[in-house]
Amino acid sequence: MVIAAGGLFLAYYEWRRLGADCRYGLRMARIVVRENASDLLDTAVDPSLWTALIPAAGRGSRLAFDKPKILFPVGGATILERLAELLKPLCSEFVFVLSPDGAPIVEPELGAVLPGRCQVAIQKIPRGMGDAVACGLPAVRTENVLIVWGDQLALKSSSLEFSMRLLQGKARPDAVCPTVIRQKPYIHFERGAGGAVTGILQQREGDALPSEGESDSGVFLFRTARLRQYLNLLEHEKAAIGAQTGEWNFLPIFPLVDREPNRLITARIMTEAESVGVNTVADAEYLQSSGGL
Repeated sequence: MVIAAGGLFLAYYEWRRLGADCRYGLRMARIVVRENASDLLDTAVDPSLWTALIPAAGRGSRLAFDKPKILFPVGGATILERLAELLKPLCSEFVFVLSPDGAPIVEPELGAVLPGRCQVAIQKIPRGMGDAVACGLPAVRTENVLIVWGDQLALKSSSLEFSMRLLQGKARPDAVCPTVIRQKPYIHFERGAGGAVTGILQQREGDALPSEGESDSGVFLFRTARLRQYLNLLEHEKAAIGAQTGEWNFLPIFPLVDREPNRLITARIMTEAESVGVNTVADAEYLQSSGGL
């Protein structure tokens, strides 16, 4: 069969437009659950491919705690100790983003729980989580990066492994975002035609949220090189600057990633407890009483 030059160009354009229909011969769903994703998963997590980037510059003031929040003890172990135990088998390297005041307090603890595997980046001014990720990203040397907020106490190894295998897998997305459908969400992912993420509603920025919504769990997975590109775009997005806080928010990166199909997979696999960050004593008590830990 002979294809004219113009037809060849159109065929190539269509190949690029269809994305995952052509890559690896499969259509990549924007949203997956555990039951329909087996063909997309890599066989196992390869820790050598992964750095855990953990923004942990937050203070413990709302917890009535006079140290950095990541050192707050819950159920006999600090948040740091719990995160280290969870992530050590999954990631080869760690980058912690700390405040100038918090670094001298946290660094000795890092040496105790993750000897020889940590780097520290300093967020000089608390400009928001987008800025925190940007502060830590230059220290990431691996192909992939697992971002975990430094107050996420109830994440499950099975959820992280699923999400990491999904990013490593044959669909080759730029990013994976694990989410949960829950009552009274703090965050809500707005979606448009075909399930694409079109916006992010945040309670802390004064947005009106639905009574039931789709929330993140403070964990996000990216190909490192692509995250660098998306962050450069995000910094110039008006939607990334909080209407109330004035901070550079990170979550508006996902509408950017999802502007093109096959770049973002949402893994709707998390539990409500996994979506709860420890910001108050009530949060810590809820996780203990609900069996989330």
